[in-house]
Amino acid sequence: MMSGPVNTKQMFQPDIPPQVRQAIILLWITQLLVVVDAGLTLMFPEPDMAGETAFLVIVFLVLLGLYATLITFAARRKNWARITLLVFAVISAAGYFLLPSEIPAPWWTEANIWLSSILEIVALYWLFTGAGARWYANKVAA
Repeated sequence: MMSGPVNTKQMFQPDIPPQVRQAIILLWITQLLVVVDAGLTLMFPEPDMAGETAFLVIVFLVLLGLYATLITFAARRKNWARITLLVFAVISAAGYFLLPSEIPAPWWTEANIWLSSILEIVALYWLFTGAGARWYANKVAA
């Protein structure tokens, strides 16, 4: 049980560059958007999803936990987590464009997909360029 506000200083390494800190915050924002979208989807379910809701909630929670773990490890300067986040983003983008849904998604889902994708691209760009690349490289070299 938490007794007060979250201490972000414990989440981040003391020497984290501002660019990396902002990238990690953007990644957390993308997860918040995914949670909001999932909530809206559960509030307004498609009729053919009724029997699959429990399964989809379990899959969602597992993936959310996995992604949250990767963001946490990336914030702790684990290069493998940064690379895994990039691989997941590429797979997700490829799936969106190569395997389009047969059923049109609600407008909020489409808006969420585009907004969270843009934020994720910016965050990953910051993690792999400039101060972000140097920060992770210094950890690998040490």
